[in-house]
Amino acid sequence: MSSELSLPEGSAIQGKWNRGEYRIERLLGAGSNGKVYLVRQGRRRYALKVGFDAVDHQSEVNALKALSRSSSVFGTLLHDVDDFTFGGASYPFAVLRYIEGQPLTDFIRDRGTDWLYVTGLHLLRSLAELHACGFVFGDLKAENVIVSSHGEVGLIDYGGVTAVGRSVKQFTEQYDRGYWNGGSRTADEAYDLFSFAVLMIAAALPEARFRSLAGGLPQNRGTEDLLAAVQGHAVLAPVAGVLRSALTGRYTSSRQMLADWRARSLTPPRRTAEALDFGWIPWTFAVSLILFAATVYLVFQ
Repeated sequence: MSSELSLPEGSAIQGKWNRGEYRIERLLGAGSNGKVYLVRQGRRRYALKVGFDAVDHQSEVNALKALSRSSSVFGTLLHDVDDFTFGGASYPFAVLRYIEGQPLTDFIRDRGTDWLYVTGLHLLRSLAELHACGFVFGDLKAENVIVSSHGEVGLIDYGGVTAVGRSVKQFTEQYDRGYWNGGSRTADEAYDLFSFAVLMIAAALPEARFRSLAGGLPQNRGTEDLLAAVQGHAVLAPVAGVLRSALTGRYTSSRQMLADWRARSLTPPRRTAEALDFGWIPWTFAVSLILFAATVYLVFQ
């Protein structure tokens, strides 16, 4: 398999076995184990992933097929699996539901940190459904979490999806539990929840600060750095306890963390309550002045 494969925009490919035909619109992303293209079949758009490593690709497809048999939100994820020929070489591909939007950290920086709570809630809900199917996402990072314009969250790139109990197949260092000396790389629910906590911290902090935080020397790097970043951060304050529990491995169930996140993130911050309590004073004062002026006017007419 060659990573030099480049499918021109407007060209079409056809599956060897299922005969599905897809027209290439543009390249969505590329990595060491494949490329993902936005394609069209009739009036529908999909994400088509071409695999470069047959073993890695088949492992991902097996996980996708297992998820497609579930009654979860992942049941409609996989559309087609086949091979196609291009330039004399054969390539395996998988066609998945296309999710239009922005990576999570980009979305938060564009829309504001108030969106962190609702996007976090939707992401935890997706993770809980995935875990209920017996899988861990593994490579949870900003680029693999897409947020629509309405705040809906979708996961992309299932190359790291791993059956519970096995070693995580694929991960990104900054979001990895082992990288922060916070635990093993065994696929369990707590592994994804640790990555989720790091992702929320990355979304809340300025980009340069998170890069600096994640760039420490291995012997000096630890979960204490992440816990310190959460401590006293105004945006993370409502969910600080939830994040601390995820970073220290206290959650073994994503359902429990989802319930806690929902309870904490939907509680109005203290500053909002104070604004509601005292925000009426200037308006009352202004109304009083108007009434006083009107009274004086009437008296001297």
